[in-house]
Amino acid sequence: LRTRQHPTVASLPHGLKIESFDDMYENGDSFEAVYSAIVEKVMDLGKSPQGVVYAVPGDPFIAEATCPEIAKRARALGLPLKIVSGLSFLEPVFAALGLDPYPRLTLIDGIELSQAHIPIFPPDMPVLVAQIYSRLVAAEIKVTLNTVYHDDHPVRLVHAAGTKDEIIEDLQL
Repeated sequence: LRTRQHPTVASLPHGLKIESFDDMYENGDSFEAVYSAIVEKVMDLGKSPQGVVYAVPGDPFIAEATCPEIAKRARALGLPLKIVSGLSFLEPVFAALGLDPYPRLTLIDGIELSQAHIPIFPPDMPVLVAQIYSRLVAAEIKVTLNTVYHDDHPVRLVHAAGTKDEIIEDLQL
C-alpha cells in the first residue's frame, strides 16, 4: 500500500501480508524523494517471479505521482501490468459540494499553489485545491490567494469526502 492512512484498509482480508510506505513519508526529505523511492521499490518487487500488487487510495492515475511512472517503466521493461481504476477523491468531493466540474473547474495541487507567487488560474474561475494536508500548506496557500482575493472571499473546505466523517466548512479566506 502507498499508505495505510485510508478507511478501506481496515476492510482488507485478515492474514493478507500488507506493507506500506508510510515510514518513507515520515522520514523522507521531500515528496519527490519519497515518490522516487516508492517507484524503485515497487519496480524491484515487480521484477520478482510472483510480482507485486501496489494499491493506492483512489484512482491510480488521478493526483497520484507514483503510478504513471511505475506503469511507464513496467511497459518499457515488458513487465506484465494490470491497472484497476478506482474511485478518486474527486467524485466524492463533487458530490459533497453538489458541483459539476464542467466546463470550467480548475484542479490544482495545494503544494504547487503554496509555492506560487500568484495564483496560476483566472480569478473568475472555480478552483478545487487538493492536497492541503497541513496548516502550514493552508497558510501558504492563503498568502498566494490573497494576491488576488480579499480575506472575506468565500471558500469551502471539504474534509473526509464520501465518508461518514465528511464535513464541509463554509469559511472566508
